[in-house]
Amino acid sequence: MGLILQFLTGFSQAGPLGFLFVLAIPALTAGLLQAMDGVSRGSRPPLMTMFVAFSAPPRLLRLFLLSLVMLAVGMLAAGGVLSGSLAGLDPALLARLEKGDMSALNSADPELLRQIMLSVMAGLLASGLIAYFSIPLVWFRGRSVGPAILTGLAGIFRNALPLGVLAACMALLALPVYFLVSLLMRSGGQSTLLTLLVLLMLVAYQLVLFGAQYLSFREVFGTGQAEIDTGSGDDQLVA
Repeated sequence: MGLILQFLTGFSQAGPLGFLFVLAIPALTAGLLQAMDGVSRGSRPPLMTMFVAFSAPPRLLRLFLLSLVMLAVGMLAAGGVLSGSLAGLDPALLARLEKGDMSALNSADPELLRQIMLSVMAGLLASGLIAYFSIPLVWFRGRSVGPAILTGLAGIFRNALPLGVLAACMALLALPVYFLVSLLMRSGGQSTLLTLLVLLMLVAYQLVLFGAQYLSFREVFGTGQAEIDTGSGDDQLVA
């Protein structure tokens, strides 16, 4: 599942496909959290578990809506940090950046690069705070998007200290991944062994993140299987 998710992540740079992938991130996250739930109960979830959210239309629609909210909040946070930093930027350089030419950053001012990195981190942090508990609340508890976001943020606020310690531990675990990625970039991607090692490390770290998210949700909100509604009309039988 981790390898498939890493493969799908490659589409994030592919124009319209990239937007579709971003839109599907909460649904894929719900599938992996469902797999984590199965593992915690002693079962071995099948591969298609990571796509289980696509078989539950009502919750899938909420997850898509949640994705749009996350995207909007992330862009606002990133834009707020970056506002004013692009005012004196060379128009030709700005045009290259707008076309997705990341090599243009090599000739950019170091201070601008720092601001861009801070804006990206601010956007990821803002969207991550919204997603952390709201995705499992929508999936496992069937909450609507608004209540899920408010309840999730309240859960983060009430447990800020332990979640802060968890975030610090995850940051420490990310250091080896960062080191390997830096080595790969310096080698120009020529080392096949190093590329495979980076891939496996990224997948392992990603799965640890999902596991931490699932266990955090279970600690704060308790356990409970997702009641998946696929629209089959067998509610009486399920009840």
